[in-house]
Amino acid sequence: MVGVKNRGMTMLKELVSRREEIESYLDAVSSIGIILIDSALNIQDCNQGFTRMFQLQQKPVGSPITDFLTLGDNDLNQTEEIKLSSNHQSVVNGLLYCRAVETESGYLIFCERLFLTESRAIEQIGTLNNELINLQRETVKKNLLLEKLRRELNERITEIEATLSRVRQLEGIIPICAYCKKIRDDQDDWHGLEKYISEHSEAQFSHGICPACFERETKEMEKE
Repeated sequence: MVGVKNRGMTMLKELVSRREEIESYLDAVSSIGIILIDSALNIQDCNQGFTRMFQLQQKPVGSPITDFLTLGDNDLNQTEEIKLSSNHQSVVNGLLYCRAVETESGYLIFCERLFLTESRAIEQIGTLNNELINLQRETVKKNLLLEKLRRELNERITEIEATLSRVRQLEGIIPICAYCKKIRDDQDDWHGLEKYISEHSEAQFSHGICPACFERETKEMEKE
């Protein structure tokens, strides 16, 4: 017994020596919710474990503890662990296993664990199931849209390839007669300009007469 007592004292001294570290851990890191309330059951302070437990953006200082916990007939003065129900108006529903310590001005409450009630668990399962069904429906819609876009893209690619296969371009240096404007092909045969272009491209010709030629030909006709 003396050995156990000595080990307990050693651990206590170690805890006291690391008080600041322990305080920092309990305030910022620990998942245990800690609330300090006054005699009127209003929250004076709490740690981040409590704000995370109830999904709060900031500490609810000044708010009644009953906004978050339903005390009912529970006696906060009892030394044993007590069960407190979370307020149904909050975003969290379930049972909290708590321990209350009386202070000079109120109580210090440690909320150790949160257990969902059966009805709440079933409700959450139903919500998750509905979300899963909606997600599956959206996935099916997006897959159908993706398949439609893929088909349209393939059809467009086929059209472009077919168009490119019909297109022939004239490029490079083309040997043309300086006088008659005939063009020499690779077999050293000479062809008229219109015939050569028609055979080597998709271009077609329609005939007309430019103003200069019209004037010239009109004068020639008048002379004749």
